[in-house]
Amino acid sequence: MTTPEKESRDWMDMTGDWVWSKWRWLVGGVVLLFALNNIAGLVVGALGAIAFLNGILGRVLKARRAVEQIQKIVANPDDR
Repeated sequence: MTTPEKESRDWMDMTGDWVWSKWRWLVGGVVLLFALNNIAGLVVGALGAIAFLNGILGRVLKARRAVEQIQKIVANPDDR
């Protein structure tokens, strides 16, 4: 008959043996997870930068369009 202490040691030994036999795959999985996280961060950062630049460019183009309309009104006040 096994005691609870013996059963817990057996369970821990089996878990330890499994981890020891799979440690390369576990380390590889962790490294892959970090690599994918970094790639996702780069993609999200690039999309954020593009959105930021798009907002600035949109404001510049709106301002340019407004200036052109004002210049037309000033140049030809009768052509409204």
